[in-house]
Amino acid sequence: MHKSSLLEIIRTFTPKELIKFEDFVSSPYFNKNKNVFCLFAEVKKYAPKFTDENLEKEKVWKKLFPQKVYNYGIMKNLIHDLGKLCESFLNEEIYKTQDFEKMQNLFISLFSRNINNIFENKMAAAERIFRDNFDKNNYIFIADFYKSRKDLLELNENFIHQNNPKVKKQSGIQSFSGYMIYGFLIDCFRTFQKTVVNSNSSNHPLEKNFLTSFLRQMDEHKIIESVLKESEKTSVKDHVILKCYYSMYKALILNDNMDAYYEFKNNFSEYSGHFSDDELKLMCVFLQTCLTNLKVSVKDFYKEYFEAIQLGYKGKPMLNEDGSISAQVYFSLVNVSCGANETDYTLNFINKYTDKLPEELRECFYNYSMAQLNFTKCNFEKALEFIVKIQKEPLYLKFSIKNLQHSIYYELNDRESFDYTFDSFKHFIKKNKLTSESRVIVLTKYCGYLKSMFKLKEKYDSFVFDILKKEIEETKVGNKAWLFRKLEEIKAQHK
Repeated sequence: MHKSSLLEIIRTFTPKELIKFEDFVSSPYFNKNKNVFCLFAEVKKYAPKFTDENLEKEKVWKKLFPQKVYNYGIMKNLIHDLGKLCESFLNEEIYKTQDFEKMQNLFISLFSRNINNIFENKMAAAERIFRDNFDKNNYIFIADFYKSRKDLLELNENFIHQNNPKVKKQSGIQSFSGYMIYGFLIDCFRTFQKTVVNSNSSNHPLEKNFLTSFLRQMDEHKIIESVLKESEKTSVKDHVILKCYYSMYKALILNDNMDAYYEFKNNFSEYSGHFSDDELKLMCVFLQTCLTNLKVSVKDFYKEYFEAIQLGYKGKPMLNEDGSISAQVYFSLVNVSCGANETDYTLNFINKYTDKLPEELRECFYNYSMAQLNFTKCNFEKALEFIVKIQKEPLYLKFSIKNLQHSIYYELNDRESFDYTFDSFKHFIKKNKLTSESRVIVLTKYCGYLKSMFKLKEKYDSFVFDILKKEIEETKVGNKAWLFRKLEEIKAQHK
């Protein structure tokens, strides 16, 4: 039973969720099989890891039916039924938080049963709730809010048409048509951001994606601008939300200069008061994508990135619902805060949030983070000590570890160690098919610049220096400010 989907789900339950699930399984509305409840009662004894050898099927059977011979079919069905209850419980936990969906389902039920008076009274109250929630940014994601708003208004129109067709309410139809279009466009822009991320990470051509072509044609025919103008006539808030999303799309598609990026950043900053906290964090992710997607060089990249994080997170990292932090968010905040030389922030962040990572990643990410922090503070020997401690790192972290290691060797002027790790790193990159072509170029160019700088240290040539500096200026590469600083140090040493 150890490899069953049942235990795979139950292992994710918090102590509080286990108590709630026990109530769920014991409820005759959800479960009428007493043996299924007894199975859970036995399984629950081995929380929280659920890896005890007593969870083998035959041993559990003996606990449940001590006088009966083991029956594989019955045991399999019990495990299956409890697993299905786990899935229903997960659905129920999510549904409890979906206030708009619950409201919508209630109205559908009232409508289908012709309970007209209650329908009309509750619809009037629902209208007030929607307006109030919108004004107070009391929603999760605006596209979902618009969809719920549209569905409710459309249902009300259907009710009026069926029960009181003489009442003309054209404004209601216009309103839900607008919400439908707003939600659709925002969903398109959100999906386009994911498409860009996928294109960059997996080397999938952006131009071959249907959404890219669709949005480009909508833009070329001024359809999106027309929607923006129309929204401005009816609602300032709807208009600025759409405007912010549209500028995000433009920043992604027009990435050969900084103008569109700054327009999106300014809109995000100016209109942030119109978004919910969850939407703000999402917009922050969009801003980071726009920044990293730029084809041009960004002089103070890390300071720009750190500023983007502060805009969206309000100084705090984005945590999951259970209070944990994702490895990607943790990794980004350490790198960006170090790159921006915000070392006090970095140290405080490491101390406060490392234990919120998945347990299997904590040691690895702590050592990497401390290596990065000590490198930023010019404690290069100490940084190398933390690098050496890193074991069982995930693939996406390996690239950053190697680049940091190369930078440390440069600072320590250890050419021999640098050459050895650089050669092995090039072989690793070539063999790794999951790395996109653009990422390979960025990684190898960074190491190549370090190698050229080693040579300049050993034999300075002003002509070679100028060529190298110009190439770094014009190339998209990480840690650019540090590279320039090291170049100037070389130049100063040979004057």
